[in-house]
Amino acid sequence: MRIASEISERILTAANNVELGKGDGKYRHRGSAVSRCSREMVLHAMGVPWTNPPNPLHGDQVVFHQGHDIEDRIISYMEGAGIPVGCGQMEVTGFTPFHDLAVKGHIDGIAFMPEDSPLAGKWLLFDVKSAGTFGYKKVQGDRNGDPNENHRKQLEVYAFSYVTDRSEKYDGVRGTRLCDLRFDGYEFGGCMVVYCSKERPTVYMRGGGKKELPRIHTCIFDVDEVDHDVTMEHFDLVEEHIKAGTIPSIPDRGDEMVWGRTDKKTGAKTAVRCDPRWCKRYDACQGKVPLEDIIVRED
Repeated sequence: MRIASEISERILTAANNVELGKGDGKYRHRGSAVSRCSREMVLHAMGVPWTNPPNPLHGDQVVFHQGHDIEDRIISYMEGAGIPVGCGQMEVTGFTPFHDLAVKGHIDGIAFMPEDSPLAGKWLLFDVKSAGTFGYKKVQGDRNGDPNENHRKQLEVYAFSYVTDRSEKYDGVRGTRLCDLRFDGYEFGGCMVVYCSKERPTVYMRGGGKKELPRIHTCIFDVDEVDHDVTMEHFDLVEEHIKAGTIPSIPDRGDEMVWGRTDKKTGAKTAVRCDPRWCKRYDACQGKVPLEDIIVRED
């Protein structure tokens, strides 16, 4: 067992070193960070390095790569199902409502719904998400068919962003707002999150036993520009702190930025991300490490 554990740790450490080598680089406003903790974002922008680097045994980099593999596989399944996909990883840029800050991102793609399918003649901005058991069951069982709120916000940002990709194939649409793109025979039909469960998804039945759930679940929804602007204010707030040299207060334990959860019976709040397991700057955030001793200044 000891030998097997050492081999496993060696492999996980090699995977983890990839992440340690890259870190999270210089801070930039990114659409994928729309629900990231504002306090941690400002610490990052200030030059605070990771005080709580990932533990190799947790295998976070392995999970990250799994997500990319699943994305590629799901897109191939969509095309096999007769749903053409285009604009993969196209760069888009949105702008915040108050300070006109550029917020860049890359979309997973656009799905063109065929004539023999629901929403025929519509094109959908989509994102593929791999999900663990808890997260998958939550969206799969949602009575309103809603996606995870953070995933909704991300696509909301992209839908009202502008095409800024420098590839020649986008020369004709560069500068066009994504939701205003025109394709022959198709019109914008909203957004779609395609969830793929990483584990075998099952639910317990009242009479006993388990019921198998579909391994893939889609959430289709409309987006609103007003909601988009409200979401983008997150980056305006972060920028104001960066310019003022101030740090946002620690979020309430029930805040969605820190995956806040409230126990229905006791009312107790749990901030899942406010933990060294998930926050790479936890010790800096909590004042366990003096910031002046660790801040890395850009030349």
